[in-house]
Amino acid sequence: MHTLSLTLIFDLKHGSKFEHVNVKTMPVSRKAFIHGANNIEIKGKTIIHEGCHIRGDFGHIRIGRYCRFGQGTIVRPPSYQNPSSLSTVENKKEGAIQFLPQSIGSHTRIGTNCIIEAAAVGSSVYIGNNCVISKRVIIKDCSYIADGTVIPPDTVIPPFSRVSGCPGRIRDEMPESIAAIFPEDCMSQFSEFCNTIKV
Repeated sequence: MHTLSLTLIFDLKHGSKFEHVNVKTMPVSRKAFIHGANNIEIKGKTIIHEGCHIRGDFGHIRIGRYCRFGQGTIVRPPSYQNPSSLSTVENKKEGAIQFLPQSIGSHTRIGTNCIIEAAAVGSSVYIGNNCVISKRVIIKDCSYIADGTVIPPDTVIPPFSRVSGCPGRIRDEMPESIAAIFPEDCMSQFSEFCNTIKV
């Protein structure tokens, strides 16, 4: 499938009156920060709002279609410390921190002021505002993460889960119909957003 390069965004002239730049049907705020664009694959039709940081300079990030990243959200690949590389004195000083690849499925919405360090976020996932998804978390498809939720490291959230709290706990199940409703909702919201901005 065709993926988009975010390097086009940096070739545009500064000082435009438009808030978002349309890069091949993908509105990206001029005030968003895309680091390491060569390591970021976006399948398209994704909205990236102002103040959002996508940290491809740490590792590879793969993002599906019809996703939305809220203002002030930070997306970065999860890190881990490799115990086998701690044998030398030099590596102990450096910390031997390595980064895993990160994937975010299609039709996923991430709210404002979130920190996302998950290894994988499935498709049709809703993550509310002010959430912290810690290192190496795996969130399966069709899950709902309520506002202000903090999910601890290495947690696996099963599909169709409703999660809230600090630390995040499964509170309920999502209806199976969400698998059909959520993609349609994301596509219609993308169309509405594109109609409201001038790019």
